[in-house]
Parts: sequence; structure tokens; C-alpha cells
Amino acid sequence: MTVFISSVAALIIVPQLYHPKSENQNRKKNFIDVIGNYPYEKNKPLVIICTLIIIACLFGFRHVGFNKNIGDLNYIPEELKISEAKIQKLSDITSKSVYTISYGNSEQEALEKNSQLSQFLEKEKKDGKILNYNSIGNIVLSEKNQHEKLEHWKRFWNTDRKTKTIHQLVKNGDKFGFNSSAFSKFEENLNKNYAFLSLKDYTAADAIQLKEFLSIENGFYTISNVVKVDENNRDTFIQDVESNQNAIAIDRQQMNENFLGLLKDDFNTLINYSLLAIILTIILFFRNFELSLLTMFPIVLTGIVTAGLLYFLGLELNIFSTVVCTLVFGVGDDFSIFLTKAMQKEHTTGKNELPTYRISIILAVFTTVLSIGSLVFAKHPALHSLALVALIGMFSVIVITSTLYPFWFRFLIINRTKKGLSPITLRLFLHSVASFLYYGLFGFIISVFGSFFAKNAKGKSLYIIKLLVAKFLGSVLYTNFFVQKKIIRNPEEDFSRPAVIIANHTSFLDTLAVALVTPKIVFLVNDWVYNSPVFGKMVRALGFYPVSQGIENGLEKLREKAEQGYSLIVFPEAERSYDNEIKRFHKGAFYLAEQLQLDILPLFIHGNSEVLPKGDFIIYNGKITIKVGERISLRDESFGTTYSERTKKINAYFRKEFAALRHDLEDENYFKYKLFLSFLYKEREVVKAVKEDFNQNKSAYSELNQMIPKDAVVFHIADDFGQKDILLSLQQAKRKILSWICDEEKKNIAQNNYLVQKRSIFYIKIPFEITKKADILLISDPAFDFDEIKETYPVIILFNIKNKNFENINYTKEYGSEFVSIFRVKK
Repeated sequence: MTVFISSVAALIIVPQLYHPKSENQNRKKNFIDVIGNYPYEKNKPLVIICTLIIIACLFGFRHVGFNKNIGDLNYIPEELKISEAKIQKLSDITSKSVYTISYGNSEQEALEKNSQLSQFLEKEKKDGKILNYNSIGNIVLSEKNQHEKLEHWKRFWNTDRKTKTIHQLVKNGDKFGFNSSAFSKFEENLNKNYAFLSLKDYTAADAIQLKEFLSIENGFYTISNVVKVDENNRDTFIQDVESNQNAIAIDRQQMNENFLGLLKDDFNTLINYSLLAIILTIILFFRNFELSLLTMFPIVLTGIVTAGLLYFLGLELNIFSTVVCTLVFGVGDDFSIFLTKAMQKEHTTGKNELPTYRISIILAVFTTVLSIGSLVFAKHPALHSLALVALIGMFSVIVITSTLYPFWFRFLIINRTKKGLSPITLRLFLHSVASFLYYGLFGFIISVFGSFFAKNAKGKSLYIIKLLVAKFLGSVLYTNFFVQKKIIRNPEEDFSRPAVIIANHTSFLDTLAVALVTPKIVFLVNDWVYNSPVFGKMVRALGFYPVSQGIENGLEKLREKAEQGYSLIVFPEAERSYDNEIKRFHKGAFYLAEQLQLDILPLFIHGNSEVLPKGDFIIYNGKITIKVGERISLRDESFGTTYSERTKKINAYFRKEFAALRHDLEDENYFKYKLFLSFLYKEREVVKAVKEDFNQNKSAYSELNQMIPKDAVVFHIADDFGQKDILLSLQQAKRKILSWICDEEKKNIAQNNYLVQKRSIFYIKIPFEITKKADILLISDPAFDFDEIKETYPVIILFNIKNKNFENINYTKEYGSEFVSIFRVKK
């Protein structure tokens, strides 16, 4: 009810009463603003200290004690403690009280068993095994025991003994002046016929207080006894009673401790169920496994740190302080969700709203500490322990949520965007790590042992070793089932004749992709590969050549490899590119072909720039295609007669062929995964809008791409989250896009995409005030007023603009479809 009322007040009443000041009003910062605005997550010493505390708590939290003795939680005044100490010196009050219980289905059975138990207790007392006991076993007897005692009475007081005893009493009494009738009552008792006593008869004797010992319920009788026993002998005594005396022994304190222990176990079970419910709720709220996992991170750490600090401070949990842990747990849960929303907002728009959320958290912690933490001054042990756990728990909450959680969120998600790297999922990370571990571990083993055999291998044996190495390199690609592999072979090329193989270079995976095609190759490699501690030995043993030594210096060695039938693989771009654009070729490969009199064999590698981009270590989902091109004969003069001419013309030919390959492979869905991944972890409304827009308009986007030249400068007037700019740039990396989005928040979202860091995409503040003249004016904002167009652009494209006509005397309509309309300026 309290939570419900608070929610209503916070969501409905407070917004009606609160009127925020305008932003242009100057407001002095108070100390809470200063504390809230401090970037704790950027303070490296603080992050390191917090991390060390957590590591220590990971070893200690399992060992925190739980005090099951509820007596320790009672408040005892000082005067009472002094009195208790005095009594302890005079009695055995500090000894353990154990209840022994005899039972039976009838009063006679219960009384008989209790009598036997009393005899046992008396013997234990004489032997010093127990200190004392309180029992009715020697007073309240069963009929059987009474019969035995009466028979013993009768045997002892026979007729002759009675007569002699009375005679001697009267005779001796007469000497002392006693009347002969003085012993009449005694004689009467000796000669009286005694009957068995029932429980009713015993109950009539108030001195016995039978009701304190006897209990009857539904015809079942129990008789209890109180035994004082030393702590050291307690377990042995209880075991002896239960095993040999057909009775039950109960240690009340132990029973209370067992009860509290069961209560603790039940509480832990409830906590686990609550944790499961929270996890499911968070998953349903964020609808993202990784965000849910990050949100659970501070919740779990709060519990670990709280328990760990209690252990290191020598404190124990109890039934009262355990209940307070639920408060800390709930507060940590709320704060984690708040912070995830704040960090998600920053990841979406680039705007740091963490201070606002942090101030709210600090105020919540402050009020909680004032309300519960003040109980730390209470004299009552229960209240004192409750306050201590609350203070330690809230300290853990504020440290983790203010320092470590923002640090890890920035490190794992936000900082990757700032570096121009794509957001990643947990599956992508684990799969990539597994693939590289496989590559590194087995590569090292093969390098160490394979180099020993490859060093002196020749002919067929060397070919077999190269074949095995190529199979291993290719197997690395097959460790990821989410990456499709395809080889488009040339039926006229069997690699029987050596050649200089040239391939485009966009990724670390290019080397592995080449190995899928043929093992009869020798790589020209960089120094880091040639001297690698993992692969260096094998690289050197297989005859790979380091380009840093100069091609001229290695001609003879490379000629020898060519004469053995091996092709030489060269990446003529010399370095990896970030996209699918083919860069300028360097002359080394073509000089080498001329000197060694070898043909040129183009090898086109497509998809690696999306699967493993330059500068990243994550292997993304995608498709790798390797196409074996047509061999260019050394005698083919259509590409020039000198290696310099052949470099330029083959470069142009390679670009043309690769563009054709891209056209065949890149359909309307090709960049879908990369686009959606760029919006990963952003606010759900944004992600949903982007996905719906793409799925509805992907055919139109493909059509638009065909209408815009690959190197055009585009001025784009948009009303989206930047997805159109991203697609235009992904489809052709040479395009320069100047985009204006009227909605400020949408513009911030578009600008905060990681692809903007690597692509020629720029977001301008004021429309039509751009320094570079655009080739195309692209309008996709349906609300844009065409009358605002003041300048003349060579081409104006209207994309998905419906129910509006563009009429301008300076332009003629060149193309029109359902989605795209193209207007070209009149000449």
C-alpha cells in the first residue's frame, strides 16, 4: 500500500505541483549538485579502489555469519546485567536447560516411562553428567509402580513386625510419660489398606503443580522434565536420552536457532524467487538480454559487497538485519534501472544525463540513511544491527551505482561508439574470443611443431604441410556458424601455373579467406606477421617473404618459390581499408610479376569489411565471398607494357569487376544487419522506428541508391534518426552526405551513431549554409516547405514525399516512381 501511494504521488500529484524554472534563469549549485555532477566513473584511482574492494568481497561474502541466538538481540539494561552476573556466581543459570519428555497413549504408560526416566536422571546427577533436574517422576507414579511399592510396604510391615513395633513404642513411651493412646494414629496408618492414586488425586495436591509438567491432548499424554546440563555435555546427554530412554530431549535454544535457520533458508529462497522475478521484469522492460545483464550487475554486486564488508568488519547477520537486506536489494534494483535508462539515453542521443539521475539517487540514499541509519545510535541490539546493515548496504549501493556501473557501461558500449566501433552482443563477443583463442592456440602449436618439419621439407612433403596449414587457416572461418562462406571458382583456373595473385584487403580475415582457395601460395607479409611469436616460426619455415626487406632484395628467393609452382599472394593496396572501396594499387606486385615473368591473377574478396572491420576484433554475422578472376597474361598488352601502366589499368579493371560483384551480392537486405546493429542498445522507441522504416521501405532505399552516383555530394533534408544517411554511405563509401534534421533530438540521435565517426556524414545546424556545393539536394522530410529552397542544385530528389508536388520553373522532372522523383536543373 505504501509503495502504491508513493507511486501515485510521484507520477500524478508531484507533476501538478512542481513548476521547473526556465533554463535561462541562473541557479546556484548546492553541494548536492556538486556531488551529483562529479564524474566518479572517470576517476581512475577511485575505480581501482572500488574494484579491489569488490574483489576482496568476492572472497569474503560467503563467510559472513548468521546469528541464530535470538537472545543476543534482547536489550538488557546495565543494572540487570550486573544482577545477572551476581546470580550466575550463585547458580547454574548459565547452564543449558534441556527438556526431557516422556509420552504415552495412556496416563499409566506415560507415568511408567517417566518414572524410569527419573531414575536415569538421578543416576546421571550422581555421576556428575548433569547439574540438576526437576521432575515429578519420583512423586507421581503409575499404578504399576504404586503396586510394587505397596507390595514392598506390606512385605516389610508384616503382622509380627507391626505388633513388636507398637509394643516397643507403648512400653518405652510409658517410661517417658506418654499415654498408651499416643501411638494410636501411627498404628492406624500401619494397619490401613492403601489404594492406588489417580492423576486426579495428585492434582488435588497443590504443592505438586502437576499441570506444569503434564499435558493431555486428544488422549495423548506427555510429561516433561527440566534438566540443567553443562554446555559440553549437552549433545551427549540428548543423544543418550533419545537413544536409550524412549523419551524426547528438546534444547529450547537450539530449537530457536533451528527455527531461525529454517527461516533464513526460507528467506534466501524467497530472495532467489524475487531475483528471478526482477530478472524477468527487467528483460521484459528493456527487451534486451545484454542491457538486462548490465542492469543486474550492480544489483548482484550490492549484495556481494554488503555481505563482504559485514564479514571483514566482524559483523553478523540476524533475522532483523536480513529483512533490511530486502530494502537494500530493492533500492539497488531501482537505482540500477534508473542508471541504465540514463546511460541508454546517453548512448542514444549523446547527451550526458547521468548527473540528474545521480542526484536523485544521492537524495534517496540521504533520506534512507537519515531515516534508518539514525537507529545506529539505538541501545537495542536488534535496532543497532538493523541500522548497521542498512548503512553498509546503502554505502555499497551508492559506490557501485555512482562509480563502477557507469564505468563499465561506458567501457562496453558508449566508448565503442566514440571510437567508431559497432555495439556488440554477448554472443558476438564470446564467439569472437573463442575463434581467436582457437586460432592463437592451435596456430602456436602448429607453428612450433610444424616449423620443425617444414624447415627441411621439399617437393610433395612441403606441399602437404602447406595444405595442412591452409586447412587450419580455413577452419578458423568455420568456427563461426553465423558467417557464411562461398567460393566462386574460375573453371579455367586450377593454380597449376604460378602467378602473382592480387587481392583487395579490408580485414584480418583476408589471409584466411585466401587459404580457402588454394594452398599453393606464398604470402608477402608485414613484419608483425613475419616476427610474430605465435606464427613467426611457421611463416619463416614456409618461405613467406617480409615486404619490409624490399622486393628487389628478395627476387631470387621468390623466383625459386615460383619455379617450384607456388603463386605469390600480394595485397596491392598495402593496407586494410574500412569499407568496400578499392584503394590505389601500389606498384610492387606488378614489378614482381614483370621481373619473374608471371601472370596476374585477381582474387576478389567480398564481405570481410562487414564481418571483421579494420580496428575491431569482433567477428560479426555476415557472408564472405571469394571470387577467382580471369588470369591476366603477361603478354596481354591491353593493360599496358610497363609495370607502371599495368598498375593503373589493372587497378581500374579490379575496381570495375569488384563493383559488378558487389552489385550481384548486395541486395536490399545486405546492410540490414549492420544498420540495425548500429542502433543496438538505443532507446526502444528509436530502434522500433528504424526497423519498421527499413522493413517498409527497403526496396525504395535500394532504388534510391541506384539513382545517386557513388561519389556524389548530397545535401539531405531529413526527418528520421539518420538511417537513410547511413544506408547511402554504406552502399557507397565515397559519398559525402551533409544532413539537416529539424528535430533537435532526432539530429542528436543520428549524430551519435558509430558509423558517423568512420563515414563522410555530417550534420549541420543551419540549413542551406554549407560551404561545399552539393551535387544533389535530397528531400525526405514530408513537412519540408519547397519554397525554402533558395539555391540552385544540379539535381533535386524527392524521396517518399507523397501528396505534395514540386513545381519550379528552373527544373524539369527526369524520373518518377512511387517512392523516388528526380528533378534536374534546366540548362
